[in-house]
Amino acid sequence: MRRIRPVPALVVLALIFVLGRPFGYVRAAVALAMAAAIFWLGFSYFRSAGEVPPDPETEDVSDGSLRYVCTMCGLELKVEVAASDKAPSHCREKMVLVEGRGRPPLKPV
Repeated sequence: MRRIRPVPALVVLALIFVLGRPFGYVRAAVALAMAAAIFWLGFSYFRSAGEVPPDPETEDVSDGSLRYVCTMCGLELKVEVAASDKAPSHCREKMVLVEGRGRPPLKPV
C-alpha cells in the first residue's frame, strides 16, 4: 500500500482551504486535482520525448545478392545495408527473396 507523505498532503489541504473560501471547496479540490494531473502528464511526456532510442546495428550486405521482389506489383529492391533479416514489405505484403540475377517472378505490366 502506498504511503501518503504528510507535508504535500498538508500543503494540498491548505490550498483547498485557502482557495475554497472564495471559490468553493469542491471546485478548489477538483481544480488542484486537474492541475496535478496536467503537470504530471506534461512532465512525463517531455521526459519520454527526451529519451532517444539507440540506432539499430546495421550490417553491410552489398557483396551478397539480397534482392527482394513484390509479388503484387513486381517492384524489385536490392538491399545493401540491412538492420534486420526480416523481409521488407510493399503493397502491404511481404516481399519475396529472389536468388541470382534472374527476372522477377511476375510478368511485366
